[in-house]
Amino acid sequence: MEFLLLKLLHVASAIVAIGANVTYAIWMSRAHQDRAHLVFVIETIRFLDRRLALPAYALVLLTGIGMVARGVYSFTTGWIVAAIALYALAVVVGVVAFGPTVRRQLAEAKRDPSSAAYAELARRNNILTLVTLAVVAAIVVLMVTKPL
Repeated sequence: MEFLLLKLLHVASAIVAIGANVTYAIWMSRAHQDRAHLVFVIETIRFLDRRLALPAYALVLLTGIGMVARGVYSFTTGWIVAAIALYALAVVVGVVAFGPTVRRQLAEAKRDPSSAAYAELARRNNILTLVTLAVVAAIVVLMVTKPL
């Protein structure tokens, strides 16, 4: 029963985290159609990321560790090793690139959303969002198919 509860929390947290991330592109697309709401949208994305997605991703990690600790799987299992490596990559991308880019994008949106600097930050944000979603999608594939 304990394992099933961990699994339920693991899957539900992944759904919340990934679901929040997927909406970011939609939010930004809408904001670029109505620049009056751009700052609000970027602030909302930051809020969702900090208060919803990141805690959910942390819970995914903790429940995943908990399931492995229960002995059903091993930390040496190939798909778990690969998923942990990809998770670490996503964290590094988030901390080193995505977080600072969003902070700078918000500052530039407040200063001049029509500037070349803002356009470059928006382009970088789009790329980082796609990279992060691709990494997370690969983790989901590993979790579901358990190929290694």
